[in-house]
Amino acid sequence: MKKAKIGIVGVGIQGEQQLKAFKTIEHAEVLAIADLNEKRAREIGEKHGVPRIYTDFQDLAKDPDVEAVSICTPDHLHTEPALTALENNKHLLIEKPLATNVADAQKIVDEANKRGLKLMVNFSNRWSPPFRLAKDTIEAGGIGRIVNAYARLSDTIYVPTEMIKWSDKTNVLWFLGSHVFDLLRWLFKDEAKRVFGVSRSIVLDARGIKTQDFYQAVVEFQNGITAVMENSWILPKGEPFIVDFKMEIFGEKGAVRIDRTHHGSVRVVNEHRMTFPDVYVLPSENISVFLRAGLECFVDCLIHDSTPPVTGEDGLIVTKVISAIIKSSEIGMPVEIS
Repeated sequence: MKKAKIGIVGVGIQGEQQLKAFKTIEHAEVLAIADLNEKRAREIGEKHGVPRIYTDFQDLAKDPDVEAVSICTPDHLHTEPALTALENNKHLLIEKPLATNVADAQKIVDEANKRGLKLMVNFSNRWSPPFRLAKDTIEAGGIGRIVNAYARLSDTIYVPTEMIKWSDKTNVLWFLGSHVFDLLRWLFKDEAKRVFGVSRSIVLDARGIKTQDFYQAVVEFQNGITAVMENSWILPKGEPFIVDFKMEIFGEKGAVRIDRTHHGSVRVVNEHRMTFPDVYVLPSENISVFLRAGLECFVDCLIHDSTPPVTGEDGLIVTKVISAIIKSSEIGMPVEIS
């Protein structure tokens, strides 16, 4: 069987994670990477044995041997490399969010559709074991008809102040909330009809970072389900985990409660402290099992010429809803989803 030849644009934290994961997938070959930081690109390329290294995404997009491009640039820098890849007839995997405004998201979807190219948005939590189990439980009728839900995905302040250098070019809704809303509509098999959001800019603003500390939103779905979304990235550094991820889904007959933060499956104790190793990471390669599963699915779609399970249209809908929550928080009123 042939191998899908992949190019990755942006080899920061997520780009390197994707590169490591692709290298464990039998029918994938990372042929090229591109990053504006030439030193970083060469270090990562040499570390992982990538044969072609570019400093301009346009050169990667024009490489005739690259079949598909994965966009791993920061949230606000997806559109230009995505359109360039599509214009060069490359299939496209793009990190969430598809884009940080509706017009750009629509351009990407339209270009992929016009050219008949595959477009998958990497909402990797759809492959996370707890959420897969939740979906199976819901679809089997295990909790009856869904009534309401609560979801929280937050980070410590380390993330916007130290881990990423572009937090003032995005916000926590794009960075984290896009994951949450995608999960809700996927689990519910329903679309949002109205949102009401609030946010505050106090802690990060005082540090000179012009972005919101948190968003809280109520989302009403077309079939009557309501969900509360909470996304913050000002949790104290003293938290035991960088990420705080919880979801509760309530039905007429029961509930599903998920705590991705502190699964408690494994505890390692020594004389100084207790730690909880992440069971969703392959220890030998330090790769997220659900990130890898999503990438393998994309590769399978390329090999077998099938439609990705997460499409550009999915990404466009998420962009529309996140944009509506942001607008609602600015005007102080609910916003209808068209």
